[in-house]
This record gives sequence, C-alpha cells and structure tokens, in this order.
Amino acid sequence: MLKKLQQLLQTHLSQPEKDDSITIAGLDQSQSLSLILMVEIAMADGEFSADERALVSNDLQNEYGLNADQAEPAITAAEAEVKHAASLQHFTAPLKDLPYQEKVDLLANLWRLAYADSKLDPHEESMLRKLADLLYISHADYIKTKLNVME
Repeated sequence: MLKKLQQLLQTHLSQPEKDDSITIAGLDQSQSLSLILMVEIAMADGEFSADERALVSNDLQNEYGLNADQAEPAITAAEAEVKHAASLQHFTAPLKDLPYQEKVDLLANLWRLAYADSKLDPHEESMLRKLADLLYISHADYIKTKLNVME
C-alpha cells in the first residue's frame, strides 16, 4: 500500500520553493508524506490501535525496506508530525496534481487502513471525507471507494 502511495507522490510531487519539505529519517519526502497520511487516518479516532500500527509497520518493512528497529521510530516521527499539524492541506497540497484515478486509488488505500481494526470510527470517516474534498474526489467516487473496500 505504501509503495503505491510513494510511486504516486514521486511521479507528481512538485519541488517546494523553499526547503519546508517533510522527511522522516530513513524515508524520502514522498515516503514520508505517505506515512504521515496513513498515521493521520489511524489517529483520527484518537487511538492508534495495535492492528493499525501493525499494518503501517508491515508496510514500512515490506515496501520500503525498513527493519523493525527503523519502522517504529519512523511511525513515532509521523505521529509527531500529525499531532503538530495545523491542517491536512500541508500534507495534501503536493497531491492535487495527481491524475484523478490515482487520487481515488490513494483514497482506497486509506480506507483499508481505516478498516484495519475492524471498525470505522465517525472521526476516521470524517477525516477521509475531508481528504477526498481536498483531493477533489467526487462524493460518488468517495462512496464507491468505501463500499469496494468494505467488500
């Protein structure tokens, strides 16, 4: 899941005018943004469950080649970014230029994470709705993506 997000971000990420890019040790900017968005969704309900943490950690290890000793500090750093963020816009701005279907695929990956703990909290759903709005994903595709992931 993270690998697809990274590929999307690397393909379409614009260079910042100043060096305010977000990077987490062991990850490049696109990998860091992918991780941060995943943690944002996982923490939307106020709890980063063990199932959600395990999914993110496994993705970091399997898709980004981090070992367990590197994955946990990366997740912790992403949590700090999420806790100090004033808005989602800082994390989603680089994604606005993605082709529409790639944005829908990104939303599908985030829905999978929201369901990782076998329950969907209203806060997670609200956060996903906000992300869909920020990425200019239609409400119809938002609902279709949710239903496809639930199946």
